[in-house]
This record gives sequence, C-alpha cells and structure tokens, in this order.
Amino acid sequence: MVQIETDVLIVGAGPAGASLACFLTHYGVTGLIISKASSTVRTPRSHYTNNATFECLRDVGLEEECRQLATPKELLMYSRICTTMGGEELSRTYNCGTDPNRYGEFKKASPCEQADLPQSVLEPILLRVATQNGFHLRWDCQFVSFHQDETTSKVHSVIQDVLTNQKITVISKFLCGADGARSVVARELQLPFNDTPGGGLALNVFVDADLNHLLTPHSPGLIHILLHPTKPQPDFCSLAIARFVKPFTQWVFVMLAKPNITAITATPSEILSHVHDLIGDPSVKVTLKRLSTWKINETYAERYTTPGKKNIFCLGDAVHRHPPFNGLGSNTSIQDAYNLAWKIGFVYQSLASLSLLDSYTAERQPIGKAIVKRANDTGRMHAKLFSLLGVPNPDTADKLQILSRLGDDTAQGEELRLAFQNLVEGLDVERHGFGIEMNQLYQSDALYPDDETGPPPTNTGPPEHADLYYRESTYPGSRLPHAWLRAPAAGSNEPMISTHDLAGKGKFTLFTGIGGKKGWVEVAGMVKGLLGVEVVVHSIGWREDYRDVFFDWGRKRGVGERGAVLVRPDRVVAWRCDNVGGGDGWGEKLTRVMARILGR
Repeated sequence: MVQIETDVLIVGAGPAGASLACFLTHYGVTGLIISKASSTVRTPRSHYTNNATFECLRDVGLEEECRQLATPKELLMYSRICTTMGGEELSRTYNCGTDPNRYGEFKKASPCEQADLPQSVLEPILLRVATQNGFHLRWDCQFVSFHQDETTSKVHSVIQDVLTNQKITVISKFLCGADGARSVVARELQLPFNDTPGGGLALNVFVDADLNHLLTPHSPGLIHILLHPTKPQPDFCSLAIARFVKPFTQWVFVMLAKPNITAITATPSEILSHVHDLIGDPSVKVTLKRLSTWKINETYAERYTTPGKKNIFCLGDAVHRHPPFNGLGSNTSIQDAYNLAWKIGFVYQSLASLSLLDSYTAERQPIGKAIVKRANDTGRMHAKLFSLLGVPNPDTADKLQILSRLGDDTAQGEELRLAFQNLVEGLDVERHGFGIEMNQLYQSDALYPDDETGPPPTNTGPPEHADLYYRESTYPGSRLPHAWLRAPAAGSNEPMISTHDLAGKGKFTLFTGIGGKKGWVEVAGMVKGLLGVEVVVHSIGWREDYRDVFFDWGRKRGVGERGAVLVRPDRVVAWRCDNVGGGDGWGEKLTRVMARILGR
C-alpha cells in the first residue's frame, strides 16, 4: 500500500476543514485535506457570516477579500412573513443587527460587520490559501479507518480513492475529522452523542428567478417566510422560507416537509411548480439549478476527542448538528477550527505540551451544545408561530379565516394580533442573537483565572438576554473586547486600528497602559528567555503606543492603567492583573501563568 507522511490529515473540505487548514498554515503546519466530494459545494448552503467569524478571517488577512464577494448587511435588513413573495405581508422585522435600537451595540462590539457570504463562495478562498501555503488537497477520496502507533503516537489512517479504489496509508502527527454529519472519524473515535429524536425532513430548492420588482427599493430582505394559504400544501412543503443568494436574482427556497415524511418523492417539475406558487407572480421565469435534501437534527457530541488519543479531533458538523435557525452552523465550525489551530500550532512548534489540546473539548464542546439547543429552540418558536397562523391545517378555508381574523375588530381578533406580535418579537433571539454568537466564556486549564476575586460575568435580566445581548469582559476566558485606537502620530485621514488587530497573528499579546510598559516588556523578555514564547506588549494611553481615542478601552479593560490583560493567539483573554509588572517576582508570575496555559 502506498504511504504518505505529513503533519496533519484533515478529513473534509467544508467550512470547518478548509478553515482549519487555512489557520494552521499561519503556524507553519502543513498537511493533507481529503474530501469524498468531487469539488467545493455547488449550492450556497450556509451563508450568514457573523461578526465573530469575520474576526477570525480578519486575523489571517482574508476579511476584505471575503467582504468584497459577500452581500452587505444593508441588503439583509428585513425578515418578513408573507403569503407569497409578491403577496400580503403580515409582518416585517429588522434582521442581522440592523434594528436602529441595537445597531450601535453591534457596531461598538466588533471591528467587523456581518454579511451574507455563501459557503460556495467562502470554501474556494479558504482552500486556495491553504493549498498555496503547504497543504495538499485530494477530491474523490474517502476516509476508511485509523490506528495509532503506541510508540510514536502518530496516526496511521487508511484513505481510499473512490474512482480507482486504491487505498493509501497516511501517517500524520494529527488527525482532524471535519467530515460532516455522517462523520466516519467520529464513528471510528467512538464519540458519544446526545441525539434528540423527532427531527423532520427539509428540501433546498436552488433557483434563478429575478424578483427585483418585488423587493427593491423598499424591501431588501434576507429571509421571507411564505405561508401560501390559498392551496393545500404538498407533502414536501408544509412551509417555505426563501432567501436570496445573489440579490435578487438567485434564490434558495427552503421547504420544510410535513411531519412523518421520510423521503421526497415529488418530481422536479412538481417542486418547481410550487416555487411558482410561492413567488405569486406567474410572469417570473424560474430556472431550477439544484435540489438537495437534509434532515433536521438536534445532536451534539459529549466530547470532541477520546481519552488517550490527544492528537485526534473532530470539529464542525461532525460534532454539532442542528437546523439553520440563527445561522450558527458554519460560524461555529470555523470558530472550532480557529480555537484548535493555535493549539495544534503551539504543540507542533514544541512551545506547548500535548495537554494543551485537552482544552479544545473543554472550551468548544459547551459551545456546540449551546448552539444546538439555541437553533432547535428557535425552530420550536417558529413552530408555535406557524401553528398560530394555521399553517399545519390542511383546510385552506380555515387558514384563510385565521388570517382574516387578524384584521377583525373583535376580542378574538385583538387576542390573535397580540399573540402574533409576541411570537414575532420573541424571534428577535434569532434575528439579533448577538449573545449566542459572541458570549463564549471558556473554562479550561488553558486559562488562568486564579487571581480573580469575583465570579465570572453573567448577563443581567431574564434568561433569554444571555442569547440576545453581548456581554463584554476581560475576565479570563472571554473574547478580547474591541476598541478603536490610533497611533500617536496618526493623521486624521489614517485608519483606526482595533485592539483585535494588535492581538492574534499567532502570538500572545499583553495590553497595558501608562506606567506599565517598561515593567511588562521586561517581564515578557523573561518569559521569552525561559519558555521561548514571545509575548508582544502594547501600551494604550496618552502618548503611548496607541491612543484610546473614544475612551472605550479604558471602560472595557477591567484593570488599572499599569495593569495587564494577557491575550492568547485566538484573541481570548487568558489572564489579567491590576498591578504593574517588573522585576524577577513578576517575571516568575507571568512565566507561571504562561506555563499553566501551555501545559508546561
């Protein structure tokens, strides 16, 4: 059997696998990506890209390229419920952080804005960067099995070319399963899964259809929930949700099948005829591009690796599977990869021990569990709304009567309108769920919270606020707060720089202020000498390295001017200190903190 030896074998070339390879190249790690598919995806699939994911892309220099190919959030402004695309509109709500009441909150929390970036556009960018920087890519190649050499700990994987049936052994230092919901790597690792039964079937209908005359200039919206109450719903579509791919000429109509439907038996012409009905304008030409089915899952892995196999991991849909509500899927997958990449990179460079890799499951598994629950809870909220509007009712007369009752000047009409409004407004947790996107608070041995005198931060208000609102903090385990800064000599026309731009880039960063730089630079030098790990020091303050032009960093840093905020390469706060550094004692302290984080 042919053998290949490499640093990392990544199984799967979707958002998780492609981004992992891309991120790893920044640590000098190379490897092999394999995919059972023959190319990148041909349909848009995931599309909404949130602030946190754009921050990851920004860190590796890809934000601007991706943004140029994405649809800006101004065209994502509305989410609508209507009878058809051109029919009566029942509700319109702001979407993706465009609500005037919350726009400033989103704007101040991140240097990046959300956008619509289809998976079919993002994947080629990530794979191009990975393969131009040391990774090799093999399509039409499936993962079969693996075993681990007990002496060297290297992983011996068997892969197979699906065209020739040739089997190849790949010997790698790390194996990463990003092979989706039917993950063979997860199966071979025997990962335990929590699987809630009862999910249904759905159909994605990818079409060309020019709907500009129905949407511009006053209705630029990403999501359109279509009730179509005038005809009985076919088995393959109890409810449809339309979203554009290219505004407003290319669309995906997501059709949720009726309960207990286990297979789509309708012909393409029958499905296309229903798309015409959902558009509501017979003059529109509709061209079918592709059909694909998927299952509504509520599944997450209890762990992302197996004890005793510290160099084998799963990520992305391989470990968290859920419907697309809240747009969390590929975003979480890419952030899994971002978390894992720096840890593999530091172990690969012998700057950290293998124990650092244990923190991957500790930090990311609770996130995967939470987003699976959030997406399915949102789906259940939608189900309540659809039930209120009579969508499951097969009798079209009854459905039309319910819609008519929304306008009745009666106690029943008023009650129905209030219930409808409450359910629509409750779905703000999907349209503006900034908390579920940004509030990750990691807890693992790769952090140093020992010096904290208070508990971890929590959201105030009712429980749903934790998913709705971002909670900024420098408590260890929190994402680094964003603040706009300027260099002291920067002119008025020069762009500002974010705290995020000073962190990341594969290095640890320490932020301090007036009176702190000299001492902390000295301490960072001691760490470099003892551990071989660089800690970049930036001082923020009047006439320091950078000016806090809006005074935001002063409000967010959580320590005094001479204190320190230590940030990991993934822009997560690892430790903070309210005192000035300097001298052997502080050198020993920061060395102890860094040694804990790196498992040394």
